[in-house]
Amino acid sequence: MKNFDVFVWASDFEDFTGEGLLARCFIENYFVKKNTLKIKSNNSEFFFYKKKIYKLKNKPYDNNFFKKYFYLFKGLFFIWYYHLKGKKTLYINYLPLWNFLLFILLPSKTILGPITGSVYNGRIYSINSFIRKIIFPIFYFVAINVALLKYKNLIFSTENLKSVVPKKFIKKCLFNFCLLFYKNRKLKKKDIDFIFYYRNHPQKSNDFHQFLIKKLIDNGLRIIVVGDYFVYKKTPNYPNLQRKSLLKLLDRTKFSVGGSDNFYSLFFLDCLSCNVKFFFDAKLKQKNSNLFDIFAKPINFDNFEKSYNEIIYFFSNYNHKIFFNKKICKKKNKIVFKL
Repeated sequence: MKNFDVFVWASDFEDFTGEGLLARCFIENYFVKKNTLKIKSNNSEFFFYKKKIYKLKNKPYDNNFFKKYFYLFKGLFFIWYYHLKGKKTLYINYLPLWNFLLFILLPSKTILGPITGSVYNGRIYSINSFIRKIIFPIFYFVAINVALLKYKNLIFSTENLKSVVPKKFIKKCLFNFCLLFYKNRKLKKKDIDFIFYYRNHPQKSNDFHQFLIKKLIDNGLRIIVVGDYFVYKKTPNYPNLQRKSLLKLLDRTKFSVGGSDNFYSLFFLDCLSCNVKFFFDAKLKQKNSNLFDIFAKPINFDNFEKSYNEIIYFFSNYNHKIFFNKKICKKKNKIVFKL
């Protein structure tokens, strides 16, 4: 397929990563016409034709630090190349708001995928937390003002960054794009006690999850780990699992525990779809999180013993109840309509 009318740069376009799934969801919902897209990522090339995705090159997945943070300039080169050739262009990810250089350097006619990021309100205890609390807000200010001047509308993956958008420009922004991942699935027999989405990342509460997984296993519960490799006795581990396979596991699972970086993670929304009860860090409690009170329970990640006791209490009183929220579906339908 050499003929295409839209060129897309997506740093990650795989079907087993959060960034890749978000990119695929955006393309499948945004391009409702008979567009033919050429999609180039750090690892592979794809074509999107008649609402289907075709993979052209099959290279081993590798999304290291260098590819994440430096290959974006390679993406900029391709965007400008096809933009000057008269093609419609789309930069879909990696698109965090702190990366103000992207918003400055991209052509103003380029379509932007969902913008990601969050506001850090915790204490400063490391270089990473200092950057997130002191440096990122400065980058956010530059990026949001440049983006609002260059682009008619902005799409955000969540509403985590709503507070950094000037109130007079809120109407130009679409928040919570990630809710498109929510789907109602049939209730099935639950024979897995817990599933953990484990990522070897400084913002994913690794120590808390490691201790919790080991203690639950030692107490005889059936645990499954997806995401990155996690080595411990009698722990089934499924790294780089495709979303279709993940959903099948979630259909069989009773509980899960989220990270401490994002309330609206794609994994959380998949748990929501599959009626998996979900524990999350109480620091992430948001204004609209009461939509999920039946389904999601806040715990204190800073107090392991208390959190563990609360988890065991809810596990012991497990209620196999179907969760369905019409408000979420209404929000999802509004997002599709605005796209």
